[in-house]
Order: sequence, then structure tokens, then C-alpha cells
Amino acid sequence: MAKQKNIWKFNDDEWKVHIEDDTMCQKLVDSFDLHPSTVYYQNGGLSEETAWDIIVPNDKINKVKKFIKDNT
Repeated sequence: MAKQKNIWKFNDDEWKVHIEDDTMCQKLVDSFDLHPSTVYYQNGGLSEETAWDIIVPNDKINKVKKFIKDNT
């Protein structure tokens, strides 16, 4: 899931959260109306997504962190 090292300040008013679990990524999309800004593919093809970076605004970051902690 997302560890503290996988959450960092991105801009003055945004954070990036790195997620390596497709279920958690989908839950964040559904629960907070967030969308991945970066998709990673590590298995040599573009058919299997393996990780995602999601941009989170300042006003949602505490709720997102709590959500991740409570659902891991």
C-alpha cells in the first residue's frame, strides 16, 4: 500500500500518493474522485499496470492518508 515515503508534496497545493495495489487505487478513484496522473508498467508490456501516482489536493490529503491506513 502507500507508506509515508510514498506520499510527497508535489506542488504548493497538491500531494502525490504512490499506490502499488490496483484495488486501493480503484477505491481512491471511487471514494475521492481522484485519478492517476502516472501509470507504471514493470512487466515489459503496456497491458499490465503495476503502480500508480495519484495527485491529491491539500484539502483531501489527510482524509486520503486516513483512508489508506484504515484500508490496509
